[in-house]
Amino acid sequence: MASGMGLSAPGVASASPGRAAAGDHTVLAQEGSCSWYGPRFHGRRTSSGEKFDQKAFTAAHPSLPFGTEVEVTELGTGKTVRVRVNDRGPFTRQRVIDVSYAAACSLGIIGRGVADVALRVVDTEQAAWPGTAFALQVASFSSKAQAEKFIAALSPAQKATAVYYVKAPQSDARSYRVRFGPFEREEMAKVVAAQLKRKGLSSDVVTEDFGRSAIVADNAAAAPSIERAPALR
Repeated sequence: MASGMGLSAPGVASASPGRAAAGDHTVLAQEGSCSWYGPRFHGRRTSSGEKFDQKAFTAAHPSLPFGTEVEVTELGTGKTVRVRVNDRGPFTRQRVIDVSYAAACSLGIIGRGVADVALRVVDTEQAAWPGTAFALQVASFSSKAQAEKFIAALSPAQKATAVYYVKAPQSDARSYRVRFGPFEREEMAKVVAAQLKRKGLSSDVVTEDFGRSAIVADNAAAAPSIERAPALR
């Protein structure tokens, strides 16, 4: 696990509850391939129990809590759509999200089937977000700039493994910590830790505690609120 200069002690700082520095929020992001699903699954039950509606702006994600709203940006065109997670998947290497037919139309990826995208969590108010969860800490630094530089240098395969973020300093931890997660179960975190290790990134399992006000930054530039799509051709 990487560690930046200027820290008082090496090793992992446990993320027990504490107040982040003023103005420091947590941006949860991920990059990888996006696919879509539609008519064949329309009306079927999703993993959340909802019926899948191909005309609704929804998506399947491997780990984000149901109800989490995510901004999806197609990296080739810059087109953006906002979706709500209500299903699990995809389970194909380096694919990070499956969006509904409506969302795929907005992104312009129907004909191609798969596209490179960037994800950003923009709203958790309607999500069943766990109060305490688990995360994988891969590095810690004395400045936010160092942490962001580390993330920028991650390989595409590492960025596609799971959602990643920088945890700001708290009363019990003065460093900026680069983490993957959060995960609802420790077993899930260990599975992802093994995947990261195979991709050349070591990590430590830590407990994570998010307050809703600490999640998501720069939300003003997010995609518009979710609405059900009109009749699609």
